[in-house]
Amino acid sequence: MGADTMDLMYGIEELDAARPDYRKAQQFYDGDVPEIFASARLRRALEDTGTDFRLNFAKTPVDAVVDRLEIAAITGADDAHTKLISAMWADNGMDLEAPDIHRHACTLGDAYLIVLPIEDDKGQVIGVEMHYNSPETVRAIYSEENPREIEYVIKRWCETRTLGKVHRAELYYDDRVERWTTKPGSKGDQVSDWVHWLAEPEDGQEPDEDSWIITHDWGRPPVFHFRTARPYGRPEHVGGYGPQNAINKLSITHMGTVDYQGFPQRYALTDAATTDTSDLEPGDWDDFPPDDNATGPTDSGDDSSLKAGPGEVWTLRGFKAVGQFDAAQPSVFLDPIMFEVRAMAQITTTPLHLFDPQGEVPSGESIRAKEAPFVKKIRNRQMSFGATWREVFTFALNLLGIGDATVDVRWAPAATVEDQTGWQTASEKVKNGVPRRQVLLESGYREEQVDEWLEGVDDAELARRVDILATVADSAQKLGAAAALGVVTSEQVQALLTGALSDIELLAGVEART
Repeated sequence: MGADTMDLMYGIEELDAARPDYRKAQQFYDGDVPEIFASARLRRALEDTGTDFRLNFAKTPVDAVVDRLEIAAITGADDAHTKLISAMWADNGMDLEAPDIHRHACTLGDAYLIVLPIEDDKGQVIGVEMHYNSPETVRAIYSEENPREIEYVIKRWCETRTLGKVHRAELYYDDRVERWTTKPGSKGDQVSDWVHWLAEPEDGQEPDEDSWIITHDWGRPPVFHFRTARPYGRPEHVGGYGPQNAINKLSITHMGTVDYQGFPQRYALTDAATTDTSDLEPGDWDDFPPDDNATGPTDSGDDSSLKAGPGEVWTLRGFKAVGQFDAAQPSVFLDPIMFEVRAMAQITTTPLHLFDPQGEVPSGESIRAKEAPFVKKIRNRQMSFGATWREVFTFALNLLGIGDATVDVRWAPAATVEDQTGWQTASEKVKNGVPRRQVLLESGYREEQVDEWLEGVDDAELARRVDILATVADSAQKLGAAAALGVVTSEQVQALLTGALSDIELLAGVEART
C-alpha cells in the first residue's frame, strides 16, 4: 500500500465499521426495526406480520432534546460581522437546515457540515456554501496523540456514470483536498481499485496530472463535526433500543389476541358413545371456512349452521358441552408496555410526561425537579453544538477575509419559569435580597433579554412587574382549572389571557414613553 493510499483505505475501513450502528439508530428512530423472536420457529411463522402495529416510543428521547435546541442568535464582534453572519445564515437556508442538523446529530450521534467558499470568475470569495453530510458518508479521523485534533476527514459516495457505477472519495486536510475515484466496475474495497480523480481537462488540452490535489490555506479541514459525545457521539435513544424491542413484541402480540377476542376459539365436547358427527360439514362450526376461490373471510352470513337471531333454534346433536377459549386480557400486554416506557424514560434521561402528554403532568417545583437531569443534558448539548457553530462561522468569516473573528452563539432557554409557583418563588427571592437580574437569569431568560428589561427600570418598577407576572400565572392556572371543569371554554380562556396581556403591554409602553 502506497503512502498516499494509507489514509484513504483506513478512512474507508472506519466508515464501513461505523455504518451499521448509524443505520440501526435511524431504524429505531423511524420505527422500522423488526420484531425480536426468541424462537426460530416463531420467527419463521410471524416475522412478516405486525408491521403496522408497532408503537414507536424510541423517537421521543430524540425529539424531546431537539425541540429545546433552538438557536436564539449568532452574533459577531460588531454589527458588520453580525450582518455577514445573518446573510450567510439566510443564503444557506439555515432556519430549516440547523434544526435538521441537530436532529441528525441527536438521532445518529454525529452529523457533519461542510463549509466551502463561493468564488467569482476572478477567484475572489463572494460567499460561503454550507451542506449537511451524513456520518454514513463522512467521518472525521482524530489524532491518536491528541484526540481533540482532526488529522483528516474522509467523504465517500457512489455515482452512476455511462460506464457504470463508480465510487468517489475526498480526503480533507489542513492544507489540501485529495480526490480519488475507482476504476469502472470495481467495488472500492481494494487498494488497486482506486486511482487519482483528475479534473476534467479543457477542450484540446492534456489532463493535469496534479489536479487531483487541491491546495488551500484554510488551516483546517472545511468539515465541522456535531456530536453528542467525544470523539464520536451516541444516539440520544440508544438506551431505548431494548425497551423498544420489548414494546414491539408486546404490542404486536397484543394485536394477535384481538382476533381471538373478536372471534373466540370455541370447543365442543362429545360423548363418543352417542355422538355421530359424520354428517357435519367443515363450515358448520367454522365462522370462516376455507374457500379456494375466496381471498378472505366470507360475509354472506351462511358460514355456520348455527345462526344468531330472533326465533333461531340451535340444535346440538350428541354434544354434552360447548364453550370457548378466552383470549388473553389486554392488561397482560399493556401493563408491561408502560413498564418499558418508564424504563426508557429513566435510561435516556427523558421526563416521563413527554412520553404521555395526556397523562398526569407534574406542575411547578415538581416538574422542575423532575426535569433537572433532562435540562442539564440539554445545556450540555447546547455547549457542544454551540462550540461547533462558533467554529463554523469563525471559519466562514475567515473565508471572507475577516481573520481572528469573534462569534457568539445564544440559545433559547432550556427551561423557563412559567407557572404561579415559580413566579411566587422568584418574588420571594427578590424580597429576601437576591438581585433581580440574578432571579431572572435563574428563571431561564437570556442575558440580553434581562439587560433589555432592566435598562432604565428601578427596583420598585421591576418588583411591580414581577408581581404582575405572578398574578397572571395564578390567573392562568385558575382559568385552566375552570376550563377543565367545563365552566368556560378553552377559547374563552385564551381570549381573556390574550386581552389581559395586551393591556399590560400597552400600559407598559405608555409608562415607558411618559
